[in-house]
Amino acid sequence: MANKTTPRQEFPTHGLMPRGETQAAEFVRKYPQYDGRGVVAAVLDTGIDPGAKGLQVTSEGKRKVVDYIDCTGSGDVELSDVCAEELTLKGASGRTLRLNAEWKNPTGEWRVGAKRLSRLLPGEVWMSVSAERSQRFRKNAQQLTDAVLAKKGAVQDKDQGKLSEVSKVSEVSKVSEVSKVSEISAKSIKTKDSDTSKNLTEELDAQVDVLKTLNGAYADLGPLLDCVVFHDGEQWRAAIDVDESGDLSAAAALGAYKHTSDVGELCKRQLFYYTLNFYDEGRTLSIVTCAGSHSTHVAGILAAHHPEEPQNDGVAPGAQLLSLMIGDHRVGSMETGVGLTRAVNAIVEYGADVANMSYGEPSSSPNVGQWVQTVAQEVVRRHGCVFVSSAGNEGPALSSTGSPGGTSDGFIGVGAHVGYDQMLAEYAMYETVGDTVFTWSSRGPTPDGDRGVDVYAPGSAITSFPAYCKERLCLRNGTSMSSPNLCGVAALLVSAWKQEMGGASLSPYRVKNAIVSTAKPIGELHGAGMVQTDSAWQFLKRYAARAAEQVSWRTHVDDSRRARGIYLRNAEESAHARFFNVSVVPVFPTSEKARLEHDSDGENGRLESQTQFDFEQRLLLVATESWVSVPDALYVASQGNKFAARVDATKLQAGRLHTASIDAYDSTDVDRGPVFSIPVTVTKPLHVDASACVDLGTLQFRPTEIVRRFVAVPPGATRAHIVLRASNAAALESSPALFYLHCMQLEPATRFRKFFMRERVSIGHKSYGAGGGSAEQKETKTMDVIGGATLEVCLAQFWNQLGAHDIDVRVEFNGIVPANGGGALAEGGPLRAGITVHGSNAVARLDFIAPVRPEYDVSPSIVLTKARKTLRPHEAVISPLGAERDTHLATGSALYKLELDYRLETTREETQLCLHMPAVDTQIYENWADNFALAIFDANKRYLISQISYTSPLLIKQCGESLVRVQIRHRSAKDLEALKDIPLLVDVVLKSSIRLTTKFDMASIFTSTVNSSAAVYRGGFIAKGSRIPLFIDTIGAAVPSEAAPGDVLVGKLTMSRHTADFDFEYVVPAKSIKKPEESTSAAPKTDKPESKEEQDQREMNEALRRVRVDWVKKSRDDGVRTRLVTDLLANSNDEQRAEVLAAQLSALDATSSALPWSEAACLTAASARRAVGIADSVIELTRTQALTARLYEKAQTDDEKTLKKQAELARTQLIAALTTKCRALAALTHGSVSATASETCADYVEVDGSDNDETDASEQTVQEYERAAAELRQWAAADDVSVVIATAPLHMARHQYARALQPVLAWLAKAPMKPANAAERRSMVELRNQLLAKLQWTIWSAHFRAIAPIESPATYERL
Repeated sequence: MANKTTPRQEFPTHGLMPRGETQAAEFVRKYPQYDGRGVVAAVLDTGIDPGAKGLQVTSEGKRKVVDYIDCTGSGDVELSDVCAEELTLKGASGRTLRLNAEWKNPTGEWRVGAKRLSRLLPGEVWMSVSAERSQRFRKNAQQLTDAVLAKKGAVQDKDQGKLSEVSKVSEVSKVSEVSKVSEISAKSIKTKDSDTSKNLTEELDAQVDVLKTLNGAYADLGPLLDCVVFHDGEQWRAAIDVDESGDLSAAAALGAYKHTSDVGELCKRQLFYYTLNFYDEGRTLSIVTCAGSHSTHVAGILAAHHPEEPQNDGVAPGAQLLSLMIGDHRVGSMETGVGLTRAVNAIVEYGADVANMSYGEPSSSPNVGQWVQTVAQEVVRRHGCVFVSSAGNEGPALSSTGSPGGTSDGFIGVGAHVGYDQMLAEYAMYETVGDTVFTWSSRGPTPDGDRGVDVYAPGSAITSFPAYCKERLCLRNGTSMSSPNLCGVAALLVSAWKQEMGGASLSPYRVKNAIVSTAKPIGELHGAGMVQTDSAWQFLKRYAARAAEQVSWRTHVDDSRRARGIYLRNAEESAHARFFNVSVVPVFPTSEKARLEHDSDGENGRLESQTQFDFEQRLLLVATESWVSVPDALYVASQGNKFAARVDATKLQAGRLHTASIDAYDSTDVDRGPVFSIPVTVTKPLHVDASACVDLGTLQFRPTEIVRRFVAVPPGATRAHIVLRASNAAALESSPALFYLHCMQLEPATRFRKFFMRERVSIGHKSYGAGGGSAEQKETKTMDVIGGATLEVCLAQFWNQLGAHDIDVRVEFNGIVPANGGGALAEGGPLRAGITVHGSNAVARLDFIAPVRPEYDVSPSIVLTKARKTLRPHEAVISPLGAERDTHLATGSALYKLELDYRLETTREETQLCLHMPAVDTQIYENWADNFALAIFDANKRYLISQISYTSPLLIKQCGESLVRVQIRHRSAKDLEALKDIPLLVDVVLKSSIRLTTKFDMASIFTSTVNSSAAVYRGGFIAKGSRIPLFIDTIGAAVPSEAAPGDVLVGKLTMSRHTADFDFEYVVPAKSIKKPEESTSAAPKTDKPESKEEQDQREMNEALRRVRVDWVKKSRDDGVRTRLVTDLLANSNDEQRAEVLAAQLSALDATSSALPWSEAACLTAASARRAVGIADSVIELTRTQALTARLYEKAQTDDEKTLKKQAELARTQLIAALTTKCRALAALTHGSVSATASETCADYVEVDGSDNDETDASEQTVQEYERAAAELRQWAAADDVSVVIATAPLHMARHQYARALQPVLAWLAKAPMKPANAAERRSMVELRNQLLAKLQWTIWSAHFRAIAPIESPATYERL
């Protein structure tokens, strides 16, 4: 602690980047040439920032980073060939790109692609960029809105002076939209025609409304950056249009960083940089950025070099780095299987000596998974890379280490330690505590008994940070920081070995042996200590000639789990003495040269065989505790050996942790220390008596102290309540303190987070009496538990909290479980599969029991919140991946991918859902496949969202049909074949939850007149051991509209607020059968009954007539169609005539979704006039009958129902005729019905009051159009797409473009996104763009033009 009046003489700089307590700083001072030189360190992380301070050069002046590689593919750009004319070409965004005349392109071949900027930036950078872009855009949009409002005010006041002022404002602001709006309004106000003035007022109101709609719906999808790629004769190069100008005439074309060291600026204001790579012979451009700040900080710890500030150097400033981005931009920088697989391939390709991975996740099983085994067998064993990984930040409870670092062979798992220097320089503590492991650092052992944490290193640092974070150096802590510190130590050792030992082989096993054997004891579990660099180096030198140091030892405890250690966790495991057979097998390093030798007598293979032949170890075995017994000696040759071990935990104290190890010493050199150690861990739990409670007593804490207690959860318990009480006088005098309460149970093949609680609890911050006294602070925390498994209750005073505290701890258990099977284990054990009832059963019965204690507040309820649908793929394709990046390291052959496409339909906006594929999801490191990923695309092929193994809730904002594309990668196409029809489970959150009725007797389900005197359980209380029935009303369930028969409604069954809920599934039954309605084709009413022959003849004639009517629509020959129509009309009544003419009308305007004046509509002037005439006939024939539809809305008799259907048919025909008439009149009103829309956007006839006969005729057409449109709106919904397309041109003819735009925008916002309405959507988008162009709102025209390739891409994006 510094004196209050006198500051320290200097800042404790040595604590910023801790290297002292690991001996690393002293080692580099002692051996400056061994500072990592000659070592390449791979960093598997979020990607290193090329602009970071300290990560530019090594201590020798070499380039610090040898390459930046995006292993995830999130920065990939698919390229296509284009032709350039006069140094211009069309980019993938639609922009015209001007090329740099100085670029060398001997072949003249150009390739283009585009990438969304938002897909290349970390979340915080994109938020900043997007905020700036949105601010600029909204400022300009507001100027346009202000101009329209000013114009509206001028029109209302009829004040020409105000209008002039608006024009002056536009000159000052130089905003083109303001100027154009003013000119239009001036022209309109000068018009004397009162109708035109009225139209203008309506138009201005509409403009204000449209701008409000546009502004409200505005969302920045980010710029789409054009990329141009070409070959300069030596290598591929690319230029990116980062400012969206299309002008690349002065742009630099960058090459691959590994060849050129080229670095580009992606966001200048944000100081965000990128590099490039090229794949697939220039068909794929990889824009490499970083997905977060994590990797840069990790790299700074490992190997930063600050030439002007060497005190800030990383552990190995002379090492070079290989940046391998495994964190995917698309999933929030989460690691992906694709990224992991490509990363290990890159490690081998670049010959990395060491690798650091400060990533990881909890896994369901330790030391399994194809990627974990690939690293152990190929990267480490065969290619000799020392692989270091973080153990995790899920502590302090036992068995909380994550994969891969804390659970897998081949890795060095690192925990996080904090020492005096760090406390002083990084944490500004006015009073320090003793050196300790960070409270949150994960602890071993692994579920299969291995150590979990191999070694500890400093878990914090103030070091390099990305330039875009606007911080040169930054403090971060975690095992993510301890891992690169240890990796830096490994780089120093490898550097020293290479320089001092010449060509002598150095296996990763030798390095790990040296580090672990010489670590300084710090009192942690199973002897894991603090790494000591110089001690490890002396160890390497001392035992350089000892061949056995080159091997690793694989131990297997031959029980049902093939465990790597002995771990007795549950009560029955320590209730009696246990005997184990332990297998010990040496693992020898191998070489790629030996594998590639074709000659069976190859030299490399011979040397490896000779090494194994010569190997022997005569070992002396020692058990570190008396309750473990082992033989004295063990002889081990290259094929290994076995020995028996006995563990007797019967006399160990209950409730405590007990550890030991079986150590094996080389009989020729006992002083070396153990050759290998087998951990033995016993957590002998406390028994819980009939009260279902256990008092853990008063636990006493000092700074950094951790107390663990273990409790045998009673069978049938489902919930635990941990009660903390602090009331002693010492707490009044002590500093308030933060505690971690960490409780956890383990279940086989299950991630430890399932039965897991880690809560922060503040002790001494409240509840104590002022000035002393015995006021009590009480905290209760609750978690679900599994009966029969040991619960660890771990309470830790957070590492930097001062003072002493006494805390009383009590654990209480509750449980109500099903008693009649249905997923329950024997003795009221845990419910594993949940409860499922079928809706086809009128009533479902479940029996429940309270096996632990009497249960109160029993009030059953069932709430269903999700509908689970099962989708099958409509397409499944297996294909090989590219050999350049996607090969299997062991075989060298390309991986295969299985792509599965599912159709997903959402019926409402803002739909929440979750997708599951249980065979392959929820796994990364333990996964048998190389990768699992899915992406959702809308009906326009627009990418919406991605997910990887850990699926989570998604939000689909727009209703409609989407494509879910799932990709599974694996080395075997045959294995993937079995998955080609795998179902995808879709859990859709219901708009409103559903409650099922529950009763304690069956009769109450059906009637309320139950005999009140009957002996029926009334709820509220269940005696211990008592069994009660629960009846569930399934037939009365209110099934939501989105649930189809066979779907499953998912929710929770709650019995009491004191006990755990059960997963509950309700299978939706078949729908009720409705009586089919009779056909409308009834026989004419006559006095004489119709015979069967007459009925057959009549029905046959009607069927033949309908076929001919259908061919009126289908026929492609006008002559055939005309003859059909003439013949059909000759013998038809009015209803049939209307049907025939409606069919003819449909044939004339077959593409009703197209804009009437477009080429796609195929409406010539002649066909449009003909359509008007036919439509008038249909309207005349159907109008009267259509009016009667409302009379039969509540039809009851058969005759009424028949008349209702006939009226509804007439109404449908009338609406279709009016729609086609409006479309035809729109085409006639248009200046050139056969021209394209882009050419005729301004060709509508203007009504200016002149006496021109042609104009008068056009005015008559417009008036007829107005009448038809008005009648159409009376019959059809105004937002119907056909109505909008048919009537919008009427507003356009009146120059009321905003009025035409209103329904267009409304439809685009609300219409479901489906392939079925894709043509209609394209027409509406085209119409929107034309109307914006007519309004001369260039800001909005440019916006929609820019996002068009994003909203409607040509192809689906690659996963």
